[in-house]
Amino acid sequence: MKLTNELFREPLATTIYGERFLNDSKGRFEDYSEVDVKYDPQGDIPYIDLSYCVLPRERCTILQSSPSPELLSFVKTADGYKFFWHPDVIRNEFTKVGTVRVQPTSSTRTLLTEMHPRVYIKTDLDKKHFRFIRRLQRSSVEHSMAICNDLRQFTDTLHDTVRYAFLPESLGIVVRGGTHEGSGVIFREAFPCPIVLERRLLLPYHALYAQDPFHSEDKPLLVQMIELHAKADKIGYFVSEIVAPLLEAWVLLVSSRGLLPELHGQNALAEIDGGFRIRRVVHRDFQGTYSDAIIRTRLGLPIFTKHVAGSELGTTLESQYSHVFDGMIGRYLISRLTRVFCQHFTVEYNVVTEAIRSYHRRMPGYESARFPATTYRFASSARDQTGNEVTLADTGEKPEFR
Repeated sequence: MKLTNELFREPLATTIYGERFLNDSKGRFEDYSEVDVKYDPQGDIPYIDLSYCVLPRERCTILQSSPSPELLSFVKTADGYKFFWHPDVIRNEFTKVGTVRVQPTSSTRTLLTEMHPRVYIKTDLDKKHFRFIRRLQRSSVEHSMAICNDLRQFTDTLHDTVRYAFLPESLGIVVRGGTHEGSGVIFREAFPCPIVLERRLLLPYHALYAQDPFHSEDKPLLVQMIELHAKADKIGYFVSEIVAPLLEAWVLLVSSRGLLPELHGQNALAEIDGGFRIRRVVHRDFQGTYSDAIIRTRLGLPIFTKHVAGSELGTTLESQYSHVFDGMIGRYLISRLTRVFCQHFTVEYNVVTEAIRSYHRRMPGYESARFPATTYRFASSARDQTGNEVTLADTGEKPEFR
C-alpha cells in the first residue's frame, strides 16, 4: 500500500484492506484457530452474508451507551431487534429472516458492514481462536458498555489536542431464555469519539509495520511516513509521532481513569490525516479491558464488576500491569514497529528502545502504573491454553519500553 490521496476516496474500504491483509501472520490460520479456515480474514473470501433473526423485545436484554440514531434504526425493527451470529456457529433455535453483507476484520469474529450504516458487529464465537474461546456473554456485554460509558464521560473533558479517541461500543443485545440464553452481540460504531470534522483515515496499527502481500515492492506504511516527514531526526520522529501516541493513551487512561487498555496492533487504530500524519490513537474492543480499583477509588470513580486487575486467580495487580503493557502493547506491537524501523533505517534496536523508555518515563502520570521490576507472560502457550483462565508467570526479564 502506498500513501496516496486515493486512500481517502473510500476511507472504510482502505480500513478493511488494512484490517484483512496488512497483518503479518505468525503461522497458518488453521494452526491456531478452531474457526473454519474459509473465514480467515486474510483468505480469499470477498465478503460474508451474515445471518440475523429478529428477537421479540421480551427475548432481549438491551444494553446501551448512547447509540447513534443510525445504529438504532439499523438494529431495531417493528417486531423487535436484529440479532446476528457468526456463520461458523450453529443457531438452530433462531429463525433466519435476512442477511447483511459484511467483511471480517482482523479479529475474525468482528465484522464490518458493507452498507449504510457502516457498523462493526461483534459476535459470540464459541470457539477457540488463537489463545481463548471467543464467547460473548452477558457479563462481557455489560462490561463493554460500562467501559464505553466511562470513556464517554472522560473524553468529554479532554482538550482537542489530546491524541486519544475510541470507537464506541454503544449497543449490546443479550438473548433471554431458550437454548442460547446469555449469548450476546455488540454493535461498535465506525467513527471515533470525540468526533472531528476533518476527513481522516483509520488503519489498525498492525497495518503500519506489515508488508502488503499484493504489493511487495511497497515499503511498510510507517517507513513511508518517516521518509515523508522526518528529514533529519528519524528516531525522534518514530518515537514522538508513531510510538508516543500509544504511550500517551496508556498513561492517560491509567492515571486519569484507572483503565489498562490493551492497545496491541489490533485494538489500536492509527487515525491518519490528509498529510499522512497520525493524529490520534483510536482505541477499540473493551471486552478485556482491566481496571485498577485502587486508582479508581482514589479518583472517586465507581469500581467495575469484571476484570479488576489482580482479582483473578493466577494474577496480581503488578503482573496484570506487565501483561497488558509489556506483553500486549510492548511485545506484540511496539517491538514489531521498532524492528521494522531499525531494519529499514539501519539503527541499533537498543538505541531506539532506550529512546522510547526515556520518552515514556518523562510523561506526567507515568508513575501511576503499578509495574513490577520484571515482565510477566502467560504461563502456558496459546496452543496449550485450555479455557479462558490464565496464570501470569514472571519471566525474570527486564522491560524494554518502560
